[in-house]
Amino acid sequence: MNLYELLLIIVLLLPGLLLMAINEKNLYTNIFTDVPLPSFGLRFINHVILSVPFALLGLFFYKRAGFEDAFSLTGMDSPTLVLSLLCAFVNVIAYYFYFKKNVAETTYKEVEETRQQMWIGTRCFYGGIVEEVIFRFGIMSFFVWIGNLLTSPSILSIWAANLLASLLFSLAHLPGIYQMKAPVTKTILFYSFTMNLLVGLICGWLYWQNGLAAAIICHMLFHLIWYLFEKFVFRFPIKNET
Repeated sequence: MNLYELLLIIVLLLPGLLLMAINEKNLYTNIFTDVPLPSFGLRFINHVILSVPFALLGLFFYKRAGFEDAFSLTGMDSPTLVLSLLCAFVNVIAYYFYFKKNVAETTYKEVEETRQQMWIGTRCFYGGIVEEVIFRFGIMSFFVWIGNLLTSPSILSIWAANLLASLLFSLAHLPGIYQMKAPVTKTILFYSFTMNLLVGLICGWLYWQNGLAAAIICHMLFHLIWYLFEKFVFRFPIKNET
């Protein structure tokens, strides 16, 4: 760990943390109608506490885990872009042609209204960057380091770490599902778990092969492609639209 890497991680995290802390005002108003809204400062500090320890974990362990080029930009190439787009389109198909068709209209409406209250900037900078720093740079690097102490060759520890980090990534999205007003069904749980697991595995593979920037690009494109379909193809009006 050096000062340059520490400053770089802070610069990467800050936009997503600020956007989420601001955006959460809308989410609290919609979901927690009987709970006082925490101040912006408390919301921001909460996300700092949730993310910074994992960023420090990554800074300490990423080289020890063998990810020497974690901060390289050379992995932002055509294969990364193709795989990222494929991941995004698989999600679009699963969401609109499986999830939407297998839940009640009221459930789909509630999911859409809740999801669309999250700004696209928040989705990209918090989901695309903060979550990748937490789950790939921090958790996956640490798991690979642990795995390298226990097994050989290192490819076994890499895939085990990728799977474990992806499972945690997928499970971390479940509380948000249970906070919605819509009833939680097997379809919702199956869609959320499998799609987040898929994103996690692909981002983990890209982090291993091409560095953190490639994983971030994949996660950002996942949200951007979904947003384009949400706005222009499968447009669903939400209650606060004019």
